[in-house]
Amino acid sequence: MATNQQIHVSDMMEKIRGELVLPEKVYFFDTTLRDGEQTPGISFSLNEKVTIARALDELGIDVIEAGFPVVSEGELETVKTIGKLGLKSEVMGLARCTKLDIDKVIEADLDSIHIFIATSDIHLKNKLKMTREQVLESITKSVGYAKGHFKNILFSAEDATRSDLDFLIKANQTAVEAGATRINIPDTVGTVSPTAFGKIIRANYDALPKNVRINVHCHNDFGLAVANTIAGIENGACEAQTTIMGLGERAGNASFEQTAMSLFAFYGAKMNIDTRKIYPTARLVEGFCGGKIQIGRLTPLIGKNAFAHESGIHAHAVLQNARCYEPITPELLGISRSDNLEDIVQQSIKMGKHMGGHSLKAKMQELGVKPTDDQFATILNRIKEFGSKGREVSESDFLAIVKDVMGELPKEQQYVILDELTVLTGSVTPTATVKLTVNSKGTTKTEIESSIGAGPVDAAMNAIIKCYKKSGEEYDMKLKEYAIDAVSGGSDALGHVHITVNDKFGKEYTSEATHEDIVMSSVLSLIKALNKITHAREHPH
Repeated sequence: MATNQQIHVSDMMEKIRGELVLPEKVYFFDTTLRDGEQTPGISFSLNEKVTIARALDELGIDVIEAGFPVVSEGELETVKTIGKLGLKSEVMGLARCTKLDIDKVIEADLDSIHIFIATSDIHLKNKLKMTREQVLESITKSVGYAKGHFKNILFSAEDATRSDLDFLIKANQTAVEAGATRINIPDTVGTVSPTAFGKIIRANYDALPKNVRINVHCHNDFGLAVANTIAGIENGACEAQTTIMGLGERAGNASFEQTAMSLFAFYGAKMNIDTRKIYPTARLVEGFCGGKIQIGRLTPLIGKNAFAHESGIHAHAVLQNARCYEPITPELLGISRSDNLEDIVQQSIKMGKHMGGHSLKAKMQELGVKPTDDQFATILNRIKEFGSKGREVSESDFLAIVKDVMGELPKEQQYVILDELTVLTGSVTPTATVKLTVNSKGTTKTEIESSIGAGPVDAAMNAIIKCYKKSGEEYDMKLKEYAIDAVSGGSDALGHVHITVNDKFGKEYTSEATHEDIVMSSVLSLIKALNKITHAREHPH
């Protein structure tokens, strides 16, 4: 429970309370695993989604939108897996107003369903090719069908803020009459101001039964997603749809961290959130973004500068009483502070070649990650090996190593093992020699092959493919995508390689690996892809 010493905000907030329609309790709906994953360049693996879902559950999220089951069989299986975790959070699946979509959510066996259809004229004319009457009929039919399978149904009028207000209200009323228990009002393309959004929410609040839980889902195209979400809560909504770090399409969604702490600090909102887990959860998700999305130095509340003070006047005042220049304490967010109160000790445990098991265990607990014993040992060895090269392992390096190791296939699925790799490059034709052991079809074969290539990576991959084929394995794989990123700065930074391949049947496989040597990153990523292909052939569905 926060104390007066931990929060100090404007006295005016208390004075305007009487003008607002504040809920008795604020619920949080997290869509990081669905809308958040639609962030360009972001794709979470099954293991990562499961880890995130568990972290969200421990954070106190009320509703987790696990995904959009109709998108693919892989998405359906992922959503099913999350639904079976036994979380305290309600697990929900997304569906359009179609029987096929709804049936997929039913098949996923989730707690509840989220059904949507657009209501703005621009969507009706250009996307749906439907009249308003047809939209209302579709709502009645789809929600009515879902009612036979789910106790709780959330209905969303897509592009609500660009819809005719009277028609929006009519669509929401139609959904409630058909069986919807909750209504979501999304600012789908982020084109409304907080004042206007507040009026839209108030109009719907006045028109709908008071037992209907109103959600708000705001996008950040104009940087107003959090402000709009708060305006919605001030005017009758009681559930905020957010994502960790504000992940999402285009400029993203409302940031969970900023929304939750604003409602908590400004209004003392009652909610199930354990605020001390906010920062660790954000760091966890940041690590799974592979360096593509990072917590910025100036990110509100959780950025490196959020509780740092360079000005002499500020620093002196903070040493006397931190509330002079800080509205809340970092500890409320799960952030520890150094003794001199001048900066955040983002991670108090230094990582390198001398790191021990107890220190690593504390780091893993801080992240909320639970590796197996084998994964724990591998992570520790990787940190020691990297640290032995004369540098401290940064937070980014550490998160990349954890992501890489925990994404490895189980031992029983490791059919292809790299024994040795030698690469010759420079003023000669790049050449690679590989020793590979392949376990499949009940036999074990070890092969050695050499190959040339356009560069060291190409030569190494060609040599591996020759070994794989020589061992008797069928090979008709096509490299569809190859991408490499530096995890952190410096010429000795870890390199993260992501590849996408197609087998001879056109089935797509993705794999990734992290190593300080980009040739090894590439090779290990290819080995993982070959293991996935071999496993699929060994165990056909």
